[in-house]
Amino acid sequence: MKNLVLGLTLLASLTLASCAPKYSAATQKPVADMNCTEIKDELVKLATIREQAQSKSGISKENVVFVLFFWPAAVVNEVDNRDVIEKVDTRTAELTKAQSAKGCPAK
Repeated sequence: MKNLVLGLTLLASLTLASCAPKYSAATQKPVADMNCTEIKDELVKLATIREQAQSKSGISKENVVFVLFFWPAAVVNEVDNRDVIEKVDTRTAELTKAQSAKGCPAK
């Protein structure tokens, strides 16, 4: 019984550690208040978050483990990753628009 509880605890820990990256545009600084350097830094961070979300969606090791042990977790993981990618794409578009409006260099 103790081994079962330990195994389930380990599985739950691994499952939680491999979920979609977290991103919330609501806590970010308003685009209008950002300077060119902040915009550039934010775009780099967003690209990293998007890459992480893409690597954990589709047929990824996380989703395979989820399907083997608890298939609804794979569905939730996929939805979470799509949500993160959508939010990141929206924020990236806002920042790119602000970058050109402020006359910042593109790269």
